[in-house]
Amino acid sequence: MAPVQLESAQLVPAGPASAPAPPAPGAVTAAASPGYRLSTLIEFLLHRTYAELTVLADLLPRKTDMERKIEIVQFASRTRQLFVRLLALVKWANNAGKVEKCAMISSFLDQQAILFVDTADRLASLARDALVHARLPSFAIPYAIDVLTTGSYPRLPTCIRDKIIPPDPITKSEKQTTLHQLNQILRHRLVTTDLPPQLANLTVANGRVKFRVEGEFEATLTVMGDDPDIPWRLLKLEILVEDKETGDGRALVHSMQINFIHQLVQSRLFADEKPLQDMYNCLHSFCLALQLEVLHSQTLMLIRERWGDLVQVERYHAGKCLSLSVWNQQVLGRKTGTASVHKVTIKIDETDVSKPLQISHEPPLPACDSKLMERAMKIDHLSIEKLLIDSVHARSHQKLQELKAILKTYNVNDNSFIETALPTLVIPILEPCGRSECLHVFVDLHSGMFQLMLYGVDQLTLDDIEKSVNDDMKRIIPWLQQLKFWLGQQRCKQSIKHLPTVSSETLQLANYASHPVGNLSKHKLFIKLTRLPQYYIVVEMFDVPGNPTELEYKYHFLSVSYAEGDDSPATALLLQQFKPNIEELVLDTKSGKQMKSGVKRKLSGDPCSIEPKKPKRSGEMCAFNKVLAHIVAMCDTNMPFIGLRIELSNMDIPHQGVQVEGDGFSHAIRLLKIPPCKGVNEETQKALDRSLLDCTFRLQGRNNRTWVAELVFANCPLNSVSSREQGPTRHVYLTYENQLSEPVGGRKVVEMFLNDWNSIARLYECVLEFARSLPDIPSHLNIFSDVRIYNYRKLILCYGTTKGSSISIQWNSILQKFHISLGTVGPNSGCSNCHNTILHQLQEMFNKTPNVMQLLQVLFDTQAPLNAINKLPTVPMLGLTQRTNTAYQCFSILPQSPTHIRLAFRNMYCIDIYCRSRGVVAIRDGAYSLFDNSKIVEGFYPAPGLKTFLNMFVDSNQDARRRSVNEDDNPPSPIGGDMMDSLISQLQPQQPPQQPQQQPFAKQAGASGAYPLTSPPTSYHNTVTPSPSMMHTQSPGNLHAASSPSGALRAPSPASFGPTPSPSSLGITMGQTANFASPHGTIDPSSPYTMMSPSQRAGNWPGSPQVSGPSPAARMPGMSPANPSLHSPVPDASHSPRAGTSSQVMPTSMPPPRKLPQRSWAASIPTILTHSALNILLLPSPTPGLVPGLAGSYLCSPLERFLGSVIMRRHLQRIIQQETLQLINSNEPGVIMFKTEALKCRVALNPKTNQTLQLKVTPENTGQWKSEELQVLEKFFETRVAGPPFKANTLIAFTKLLGAPTHILRDCVHIMKLELFPDQASQLKWNVQFCLTIPPSAPPIAPPGTPAVVLKSKMLFFLQLTQKTTVPQEAVSIIVPIIYDMASGTTQQADIPRQQNSSVAAPMMVSNILKRFAELNSPRPGECTIFAAVRDLMVNLTLPPGGRP
Repeated sequence: MAPVQLESAQLVPAGPASAPAPPAPGAVTAAASPGYRLSTLIEFLLHRTYAELTVLADLLPRKTDMERKIEIVQFASRTRQLFVRLLALVKWANNAGKVEKCAMISSFLDQQAILFVDTADRLASLARDALVHARLPSFAIPYAIDVLTTGSYPRLPTCIRDKIIPPDPITKSEKQTTLHQLNQILRHRLVTTDLPPQLANLTVANGRVKFRVEGEFEATLTVMGDDPDIPWRLLKLEILVEDKETGDGRALVHSMQINFIHQLVQSRLFADEKPLQDMYNCLHSFCLALQLEVLHSQTLMLIRERWGDLVQVERYHAGKCLSLSVWNQQVLGRKTGTASVHKVTIKIDETDVSKPLQISHEPPLPACDSKLMERAMKIDHLSIEKLLIDSVHARSHQKLQELKAILKTYNVNDNSFIETALPTLVIPILEPCGRSECLHVFVDLHSGMFQLMLYGVDQLTLDDIEKSVNDDMKRIIPWLQQLKFWLGQQRCKQSIKHLPTVSSETLQLANYASHPVGNLSKHKLFIKLTRLPQYYIVVEMFDVPGNPTELEYKYHFLSVSYAEGDDSPATALLLQQFKPNIEELVLDTKSGKQMKSGVKRKLSGDPCSIEPKKPKRSGEMCAFNKVLAHIVAMCDTNMPFIGLRIELSNMDIPHQGVQVEGDGFSHAIRLLKIPPCKGVNEETQKALDRSLLDCTFRLQGRNNRTWVAELVFANCPLNSVSSREQGPTRHVYLTYENQLSEPVGGRKVVEMFLNDWNSIARLYECVLEFARSLPDIPSHLNIFSDVRIYNYRKLILCYGTTKGSSISIQWNSILQKFHISLGTVGPNSGCSNCHNTILHQLQEMFNKTPNVMQLLQVLFDTQAPLNAINKLPTVPMLGLTQRTNTAYQCFSILPQSPTHIRLAFRNMYCIDIYCRSRGVVAIRDGAYSLFDNSKIVEGFYPAPGLKTFLNMFVDSNQDARRRSVNEDDNPPSPIGGDMMDSLISQLQPQQPPQQPQQQPFAKQAGASGAYPLTSPPTSYHNTVTPSPSMMHTQSPGNLHAASSPSGALRAPSPASFGPTPSPSSLGITMGQTANFASPHGTIDPSSPYTMMSPSQRAGNWPGSPQVSGPSPAARMPGMSPANPSLHSPVPDASHSPRAGTSSQVMPTSMPPPRKLPQRSWAASIPTILTHSALNILLLPSPTPGLVPGLAGSYLCSPLERFLGSVIMRRHLQRIIQQETLQLINSNEPGVIMFKTEALKCRVALNPKTNQTLQLKVTPENTGQWKSEELQVLEKFFETRVAGPPFKANTLIAFTKLLGAPTHILRDCVHIMKLELFPDQASQLKWNVQFCLTIPPSAPPIAPPGTPAVVLKSKMLFFLQLTQKTTVPQEAVSIIVPIIYDMASGTTQQADIPRQQNSSVAAPMMVSNILKRFAELNSPRPGECTIFAAVRDLMVNLTLPPGGRP
């Protein structure tokens, strides 16, 4: 059994288990016993078993039950025995390697023993048989003596020297003498022998004579003596016949053939009487036959590779002739039946064998060119293709001569010529004609057909011409006529290729049949001016009688019109032929003659009547149509100006017409006067006209569709800081791009220019007024702003403390209003302009009152407040209410006017901020209606305590001024109607201590109806009848009658702040209305917020026939911080102390506030704050009164903290009603009191700051609580529950904790203490944080933000543990859900399924620690284990190194 290979590369021997027979000597055991792979053997067994099972499945159903059983038992027995053997083999195979190695060793030893025995036997046989008679020879003593003494061996036999060593050669001189004598013998022999003339090319040298016949053979002969009867001896024979095309460099004759010929020629040299003649005849005939064979093989290869059927072998006789046919018309498919066949025959001359191969042509070649004939009759180059080309070359020349004769009959002055290098007939089509414009007629050397070439003609046309000319050569005449007109069109196209034109042979016109353009010649070209799409140049071409190669041109001007918005064809309008004096017109124009005004005369020009015949020139200049190029360039340049001039004339705009500038290189149109603009007063228009020095229209750009209007101004009213605007004159360039669908210089260009001029005039009017007011500009505005750029189209002002903000003003002619854009410059470039918030309001204000000074005042008054307002957070936040998935915007900035900004806090509270002059703002509660303080604006809620909170930020100096002015005129009741007359009469004689300056941007003195600010009209009180409804209006605050005459009419209620407090709505120059000033001088002379008389709006206010609504004086009291009507009664000092904090800069030296009765609408009365106080109010800062460690990480502004505390107090009141807490009525405003089973709680704003909610806890049973625990609970509420970011769900969770049993709440308080004071527990490894809402990383039991405290029979809450480490960035935090069973008192980790991608190592360790704590510390009745278990967890929890939760 051969060995079978195991997986370990072993072979299992296959065969019987008996030991194998010893191998033969020298044989390898492994090679003698081939093996099988064990896997193959197992596979065979499995296949056999499967086959037997298949057979049984097929056969058993046909047998009886007993037979089936017998067969199954037999199959099982056989299979079992087979696999038992396989098992034994596998077990044996584990040790087969060792057995095999032992067998190989034993076999090797046996083989060595056999070798030793055989060697001994052979040696014994040799000694006994072969060496019995063997003897040693005697010693060669003489030879040894010679070698030892002389070093040589002289006793060799002489026969060796005679047979091996050659004789000495002859010397070189003997060789030269012998060869010289042999040369003389050869020359004598040649002279005396009959030598054929073909062997005249011979050379005698080195005792040899070499005969060379070019192209045939080369033979080298000699003689063996000087006897004349000694025959010639052929030494070398070389055949010179070569096939350079198909031979691939190999010899054509085999060496064996050459040897045979060598022997044959040598035999002839021995036998014949004329040996050399016979040698030549023999070799010559062989070479001719060989040449003929080479030509035949070349022909076959030529047919197979290149020529195909174009050449055919008519006849071939080896060694005699070869006949070929070319230009077979039947093969080409051109003709049928009998056709002329051109043959070339190559043959051997039978009459004279000594001649070379003879060439004959049928039909004979024409005697046209001797060189072509000579080339076609030679075959010495031994190239059949070259011979055929020479033959067809000569015949092609003949065909071209016939075609040239036909052209001569058509045109006597025909200038065509034939090129012989390549058979080509060059035919000039249009004189003068460049080489590239000639028609080249070739003859195809393969087929003999005419082929034509002309640059620019499509291949289909050339194919048609070739077919016609090949059928009949006379048909070339009409084709030349068509090509002449085609070439004329191409010349025109090439001449204007550099100009902006589009050429076409046809033009789709709606009125083509009825218009004169339809009567033009059929040979014409339409040239469209791309810059002027409504204009065409039509070139008409005619034959010149008597000269078939010349054309006559006529040029026409065509104008068309296109239907708007339709793809229908254009309509032809004007068709005018150019006059024939175009060159004279050009000269006249250059001489300075005035251009004619009419369109037709203007465009009339003259190409030369007929282009003179010029001698033929090389290059393309002869094809350039300079007349057409001039006409197109002239129209393209002049037509836009003519169109613009016509439009200007139609619109009655005076101008100077088209002027030539720059020595005739450019054109321009100057306007004499621009029409006045609508909406601009006459004075401004006159000033603008006086400053305009020049207005010129020009064309620029490569496409010539861009108009540039240059305006030159002098006496610019403003001096800007730009270096480009420092000269005495200013150049303004207005650019207008014509659309492709519109004519260049059409009405739209003029309309756009007039619109731009209107924009310039509108802006100029504002600039003039601004320039007049600049000498009297207040100092603060002079420092605040600079004129950056004024280019008559745009005014850009830089403003701010660093001039880093910019505002751009320009007139939008489309919208017919001023457009304002904001930006930043200098170091602030890239930042946002703070006034972007009120950009729309600024634009509306400026359009109502376009006064730059007023705009600057508004920017000055609003920049600081807007910078502070823009710092408020406006990003929407999740989880602020019980709807955790709903996002609420923290602050929404809603500008109402340029000086009125409304802030909405979480869509609940509204704050109105009014920007006033002198660096102050007025702030009120926007939830109250502006017209009735008893009504609330829908969607908003009043913010309780806002007035008290805002008063904390009132400047002490500001408050002192307020108190000094109106110390006694703040009655809580309104003024009766009977007091108005007396108050007004008291106001009239009062004069201010000094005369304030008139506002610099008011109307000029002397304007009708304009009153100075310091002299109100005396008849005002006689013209106003107060409304009875106003007489009984309850006053929400103080009434300062001396602030304004209108103050006597009604109290300054919240309606004092109207819905449109924009200064533009109040009017700077009011015409017939009067301006009033406060007797106390509280109106800022530089302030734009002037007051308007109520009589102007009489009849518009409901309920009052004459007083039409809130007085503007009452609406604008915020103009002066000393206006007492802006201050409301201040609550008692005990409820609203103005104590400052270390974290905020607040006024500290304030007088005690006056004790006035509180009103629910107190916050509707504005509070005056300075800009610095507003910045403190809105700037994010740490929470005052809290230790930095206790305050949260959310940094917010004092206003946000106040409103957040108010909204949290509102949430708390609603939560108390929903939870199981008992509300306690309180008489203190803003205080919420409630109690639980064990605690009584009081929640109110911090009276020192009003920025935090404070909890005051009083236990029912004082023995159960320590004061420290109560303080921790109160501090936790202030910092972690009711603090930023003010989430309602934290209150819900905290109230649930308050409702827990006392022992549970106390444990929770201990955990809160660990959170508030983590440094007091240094032995703990973790910091703890009580999660009142479910964090995002918590187990997914509820959405993030949901209250994280559940209190029923079991208590569920969440803790966040943060590992203590020196590197805060590497601190590990885990969320631990803890459930406390009130019945059993056990504290465990809640079994909540974790997320799939989260680690389970930390939760498992937490659960094990808590379980171990529960096992070791069994709870006692009435004792809570929450704090103890959490503390044990914080002590013992240790995560593995590098482990993350």
